[in-house]
Amino acid sequence: MSVSTQQNSIAARGLSKKFGDLVVLDEVELTVRPGEMFALLGPNGAGKTTFFSILSTLRKPTSGALEVYGRDVVKERAWVRRHIGIVFQEPALADILSVRKNLNLMTHFYGLPRAIARQRTEEILASLELTDVADRPARQLSGGQRRRLELARALIADPALLCLDEATLGLDLTARRLFWSKVRELADAGKTVFFTTHYMEEADVADRIALIDKGRIVAIDTPQALKAQVGGGIIQLSTDNDALAHDWLVERGYAVDSDESGLCITGRNLSNMVPDLVRDLPARVEKVEVREPSLEDVFLLLTGHSLVNGQRVGKRNVKEGLVA
Repeated sequence: MSVSTQQNSIAARGLSKKFGDLVVLDEVELTVRPGEMFALLGPNGAGKTTFFSILSTLRKPTSGALEVYGRDVVKERAWVRRHIGIVFQEPALADILSVRKNLNLMTHFYGLPRAIARQRTEEILASLELTDVADRPARQLSGGQRRRLELARALIADPALLCLDEATLGLDLTARRLFWSKVRELADAGKTVFFTTHYMEEADVADRIALIDKGRIVAIDTPQALKAQVGGGIIQLSTDNDALAHDWLVERGYAVDSDESGLCITGRNLSNMVPDLVRDLPARVEKVEVREPSLEDVFLLLTGHSLVNGQRVGKRNVKEGLVA
């Protein structure tokens, strides 16, 4: 479906959504450019799916506006629906129908001429590695095959914009990697892709990422530029008393996260501080290394809590990489 490339694919301006007194989206501002692969990354409950439900015209915002190629998702709902392909979190397949018949159903829905429908179906089956299971009922597919069929359904009418909401939730690592390799191929071929995720490695394949926390956008940039905000690497260490070391570091203003592998210290120019930390920590250091920052480190630095487990580490001071 052709659209004007002079318009942003998605533009949110002051977008807010409340459920009673609960603010789920708080003055969200973001734009997605034509041909861009854009990720909305945040923990569960951050507002990603609410944003997606407004984008897909299923909910209305409380205030602000959201446009797709310059068309308001509320005022021009029918136009928006015709020009976007959607993969929701929840499956929407006809399980008793074959893979091919699931796609045939969508070609009828979009009113595609028979010859074009047949061509599109075979092209998509091949590109998403579904040809060998095309005559198999959807209920007999593996989890990865089912998600690729959902993707095929979303692509059948060649939408200008492809939108995915936590599309690989529940898939194993191999299936997730195959799914995203196919989506990346679409983006590289010029398809505009918008997706939500809480998986850092998925967001890393995007051209740009918006980090969302508690309904607010805290940063938007390329993966490389976001990681550069951390700067100087990350200190990963383990001690003979991680709990004691964690409390000591937090008391001194460091942004610290902890997991089964030990402690992770996030901030600027940390590599020069390793000797002092090893000397001054009240626990004996058993292992220490400096590594490149990840998106999890960026999120921790900007929000003061982990993207994965939500553990709070204090108020943030982005400039110094320390907590106040």
